[in-house]
Amino acid sequence: MIDALIFPDAREALFDLIDGATHLGEPVSAHYQLPADSYGALGGPFPIALIYVTGGNRGFVDRVDRATIEVYAPGQQAVNTLESIAASIIGDGIETPSGFIDSIEQDVTPADVPYQSDTLNKAVGTFFVTSRPL
Repeated sequence: MIDALIFPDAREALFDLIDGATHLGEPVSAHYQLPADSYGALGGPFPIALIYVTGGNRGFVDRVDRATIEVYAPGQQAVNTLESIAASIIGDGIETPSGFIDSIEQDVTPADVPYQSDTLNKAVGTFFVTSRPL
């Protein structure tokens, strides 16, 4: 029999911290996939936070996942909302419904990136999410 180590899901923990939280006076809707209307256009209400994990490292005791958060919102609101999200999630000893997270640190600071839209901007930031087995 193999004793597997089960770690909290970094993506689910970030979802718990972000979805429904108010930033800059607006509730943020978190997603694992971008919501689209029947024509394939990005659907609101905005701001929307897309959360995904792009791998990481596993140590002897802990695991560090690199998580990316993309925020879609009109104009400067995208990067400002992501800055607010970053300030609210970075820290040590974070309890979420999905499990205990040892720490969340910023890897790449929020920045506007090119996005093909006349009305929306996209901001991206990456974070290190450190956890130990449940």
